Amino acid sequence: MTASVEEINPGDVRTRTQIRAVFGGSPQGGICPSEDMHSVSLYSDPDVGERAGYYDGWLAEDDELGAVYEYTGAGKTGNQTFDGVAGSGNRAILRHAEQGRVLRVFTRVGKLPGSDTKTHRYLGEFTLDGLQPYEWRRVHGEDDIERNVIVFRLRPEGVIRREEQDVIPAAEETFAEFVSFQPVTAAMFQSDPATSGALPLPKQRVRTGTTRGKAAPNTETSGTFVVPEAFGTKLSIRAATAATVAVRHEAELTQEYKELLESAGHQTGAFQIKVKGLTSTLRTDLYDATDHVLYEAKGSNSREDIRMALGQILDYSRYVTAPGREDEPRRAILLPAAPTPDMYALLDRYDVAVVYRSADGKFVGPLVP
Repeated sequence: MTASVEEINPGDVRTRTQIRAVFGGSPQGGICPSEDMHSVSLYSDPDVGERAGYYDGWLAEDDELGAVYEYTGAGKTGNQTFDGVAGSGNRAILRHAEQGRVLRVFTRVGKLPGSDTKTHRYLGEFTLDGLQPYEWRRVHGEDDIERNVIVFRLRPEGVIRREEQDVIPAAEETFAEFVSFQPVTAAMFQSDPATSGALPLPKQRVRTGTTRGKAAPNTETSGTFVVPEAFGTKLSIRAATAATVAVRHEAELTQEYKELLESAGHQTGAFQIKVKGLTSTLRTDLYDATDHVLYEAKGSNSREDIRMALGQILDYSRYVTAPGREDEPRRAILLPAAPTPDMYALLDRYDVAVVYRSADGKFVGPLVP
C-alpha cells in the first residue's frame, strides 16, 4: 500500500479513491465510466455477487481464444437492462470500443486496517469478446426472486493478473428447476442497436502472476429451463467477420422458428446447464416444451456447422429434463437451408431430425407444427 498512486499495475491493491485518481469514475457503483480518462472501471465484490445470485470471475475452462472473465451487469433486483438510467452502466460496457474507452477490472479483497474503506486488486485491461460479448442468464436474486441478468464475456488485453481465488466456483449440487417467467425482449437491439461499433477480437495476451484455477472435483449437474437466449442480443454485434454474420443468421433463424412454434400454441424456451466440476454455463438454442424437442440452430448448412451442431445437441440433450417425463428430448438441428444427402444420413444415424427453411421462407421438417 506504499506504492505511488500515479501508477496502478495488475496485482496492485488500492482504495477506490486511489483508483479514481488514476482512472476516474464515480465514487460508488460497480460500473464506473470516465469520459476524461477514456476508461470504464468495473468493480467486482464476491460477497455482494453471491448474495445477488451470481459469481464474477475467471472461467476455469479456456476456449480456443484463451481466457474469459465473466462480469455481471448492473442491477441488484429485477431484470437487468440496457435501457434508460438503469441500463446506463451496461451500455457503457457494451459501447466501450466505439467510445474509445478501456475496460479495467478490480475485485474487492478487504478493507484498510481499522477502517471500513474497501480495497480492490487490479486485474488488468479487458475488452468484450468480439463474437459473443454477453449472454442472458437466469439467477435467483438476494430476495430469492428469479431474474434475468447480463453476463459480459471479457477478454484480457496485455498484462493481466489471474489468481486462483478469482476463478468462479464449480457446480456442487444437483438440481433441475423448471421456471416460467416473462422474457427479456431484445427488440430494441434490432431497431436501435445498443452498439454500432465493431467489437475487437482479443489481441495477443501476456500473463503475469498467473495461477490457473483448478476446477472443483466433479460433484453435481443442474439444468434450468429459461426463456430463449434473447435472440436479438446477438444482432447487436456488428464486427465485420464471417463468424459474426453466421451468428446473426443463426439468431434470426431461431427467432423466426420460435415465433412459428408460439403461433401454433407451443411453449418455447431454452436450457441453461451447469455441469458438475465445471465453472462455465452451457446454453441451448431453443427448446419446445410442448413437444419436448431440443433444437440446435446454425447460421449455415455447411458440413462444418452440421457436425458442430450434432456434437452440441448430443451433449446438451443428456441434461434436459421436463416435469413428468423421464425420457430425453427429441433432438433436432435447425438450418437455413436443406443439408446434403450424406449429412442427412449422418444425422439419421444418431436419431437427430432436421428442420430447415426452404427457398420460399417456409420451414420444412418432421417436427414443424
